[in-house]
Amino acid sequence: MMSTEISRQAHEKLTAMIAELDPGLLKRRFDDPIGNVLREFTHQAEPPVTHKVFHQTTSDFIKQIYTQALAAGAELADPLAAALTLLEDHYQSAVYGPGYVAALLDANDTGIEVVLACLAESIKEIEQHKYLQSVCAWHLNGADWNLRCRIAGLLQQKYRPFIPDRLAACPPEQLADQIPALIWQFIGSDAVLEQIAFSAEKTRPA
Repeated sequence: MMSTEISRQAHEKLTAMIAELDPGLLKRRFDDPIGNVLREFTHQAEPPVTHKVFHQTTSDFIKQIYTQALAAGAELADPLAAALTLLEDHYQSAVYGPGYVAALLDANDTGIEVVLACLAESIKEIEQHKYLQSVCAWHLNGADWNLRCRIAGLLQQKYRPFIPDRLAACPPEQLADQIPALIWQFIGSDAVLEQIAFSAEKTRPA
């Protein structure tokens, strides 16, 4: 494949991936619907929260997220097991530390809402990452080594102001197999820039 053709394909594939992973699109696809479930979810888990009530509330909550908020309408085979795993792996209490037990203690101290918010955020990040992996797999399927190297180099150029000097100086050949991970990190840069721009618009004098 000629160099110009590699460059053309690299630009096309990267442009397509970035378009499908636009922060605004991700917000509409994941943040907004999951946030709606979080705001509208009702429960009876008032302190003192027993294990039984805690389990029922958290499993009902994530079941609603997967059935009502996610585009695929996926259902979980075991919502309780999923909830407990998410809390054990992702929950971090400011007082009690990480894990399921800390979440239960927080639910009794400050209310279960903080636990539900953590579950919502964890699911959002997991599902966003799965979506990113599927987008990259689709567009990179069949891409040879030279094409992947060119895409990695384009990513370095596009996000140079936001990446560490060591990564900016890294040869694209060393990053060719890390394209999904790179895009995952860079998505946050675009989201931050959009938020800054939005805030600037709000504060700009009339």
